[in-house]
Amino acid sequence: MDAIYAEIVVILDAAYEERLDDAVEMLKRAGMTVENADDDQSVVCGQIDMTYLHVVEKLECVDYVRKVFTYDANFPPGDPRDRDGQ
Repeated sequence: MDAIYAEIVVILDAAYEERLDDAVEMLKRAGMTVENADDDQSVVCGQIDMTYLHVVEKLECVDYVRKVFTYDANFPPGDPRDRDGQ
C-alpha cells in the first residue's frame, strides 16, 4: 500500500465567509484535492492523503473537518505516487 486517502468535508471558519477563494487556495497548498466548494454553505469537499490531514485541520480557515470515508491506494511502479515500489 502506498497511501491512505480520505474523502473529507471541510467547514470553513466564519472569518472566511466571503473569502472562499483564499480558503480553497490554502487547502490546496496543504495537500487537499478540491472537488467542490460551496460559498453559500462555507463548505469545501475533496480528498487528501491522510499523512497531511493534520495540516488541513490546523489551518486558520478551517472550523471542522469531517472524514466521510477512507481508502487504501496502491499505485503502479513508475507512478510518482508509488512509495513501496511494488
